[in-house]
Amino acid sequence: MATRYQPLGKERFQVENTFDGEKIRIRAARQVFAMLFLPFWLAGWTVAGVAVISQLVRHFQPFLAFWLCGWAVGWVAVSGTLVWMFTGAETVRVIHGDLEVAHRALGFRRTWLYQGGMIRALGVAAQPGWPFRFQWQVPFFSNTRSGAIRFDYGARTYYLAAGLDEAEGRRIVDILAKRLPESALSER
Repeated sequence: MATRYQPLGKERFQVENTFDGEKIRIRAARQVFAMLFLPFWLAGWTVAGVAVISQLVRHFQPFLAFWLCGWAVGWVAVSGTLVWMFTGAETVRVIHGDLEVAHRALGFRRTWLYQGGMIRALGVAAQPGWPFRFQWQVPFFSNTRSGAIRFDYGARTYYLAAGLDEAEGRRIVDILAKRLPESALSER
C-alpha cells in the first residue's frame, strides 16, 4: 500500500522583487460568511437610509438627523470592509533598514513607516482558533489587534499580516529579519 502524505499548504502571500528590494504582498483576508451576508445587509441598510432621508426632507426631526449620522458611519464601515475584502492588499517591505507597511484598495493607499532601529520583539503573534477566527478588519487604520506578525515600537505593540497563519507569519518574519537591524529581533 502506497503512503499518501498531506499536500503542503500554499502561502497566501507573494514576495515580489522590486528595484529597491523585496516587497511582501498579502491579500486581504476573505471571510466567506461576511462576503455573503454583508451585501444583503448593506442593501437593507441603504433602503432604510433612503427612507429616513425622504422622511427628513418632508419633515425635519432632530432624532432622524442624529440617526442618519450613525447610519452613514455604519454604511461607510460596511462598504469599506467589503471593498477591502474584495480588492484590498497589505504590502510590507524594508527600505534602508526601516519597515514600511501599506494598505491598498481601489486605488487608495495608506502607508506607515517605522524606524528599523526602534523596532523590538519582532515575532509571530498567536492566532485565535475556530470559531474565533473572524476578526473585523478595518482597512487603512493601523494597530489593529489582529495579525500574524507583531512588533513593539516605542511603548506600543503593532500587528500586521491579518488573515495569515502562524507558519506564514514565521516565513515573513524570517524575510524581514534579514533586512531589519538586529535589534528588531531582541526583546526589551
